[in-house]
Formats: sequence, C-alpha cells, structure tokens
Amino acid sequence: MPQVTVKVNGRDYDLTCGVGEEEHLRDLANYVDAKINAVRGSGANVSDAQLLLMAGIVIADELSDATAPQGGMADLNQAGSRKLAEIFDESSSRLEALGKRLEAL
Repeated sequence: MPQVTVKVNGRDYDLTCGVGEEEHLRDLANYVDAKINAVRGSGANVSDAQLLLMAGIVIADELSDATAPQGGMADLNQAGSRKLAEIFDESSSRLEALGKRLEAL
C-alpha cells in the first residue's frame, strides 16, 4: 500500500491508502487543513483537540447539507442543521471565553 505524507494543522502525518488514491488523500487532508485554518482564523484561542473538533463539526455540517434528502425530510434535516449550528455557536462561545480566561492567567 502506498504511503503518503500530509500536513494538517502544521504537522506531518504519514498515512497509507489504496493504490491510486494518493492524490485524493492529499486533497482530503488539504480540505481538513483549510477548515482548521478557517476555524483558527475566527479568533478563537483553543487547544489543538478543540480546533480539530470544531473543524470536524463544520465538515460534518457540510456533509449533512450535501446529503440532505429532498421532499418531506428536508424540514427535519434543516431543523437538525439549525440545532447543530446552535451547538457549534454555543461551543464556540464557551471555547472563546475559556481562551480569554486562560490568556488572563
């Protein structure tokens, strides 16, 4: 199996993948890295773990939107997306407040 080195959040990771999937794996890692940078750019001062979690939630929300069924289930999916956005906003606010308290120490 081919081994690919990707850089995410400033760190190199050696990953294995199927033959011919190397470029796709690099593209996915670049996408994740871009989401991490976007979350970091929002001004939140959070740990690496929190940063990865927040980026994962953003990606999960995008996936949810992309795979939303049409028709009667669309309203249910929109409600779920709104709830997820509320959770993300609340978590982001808490993380920002925690970061400010840590900076004050």
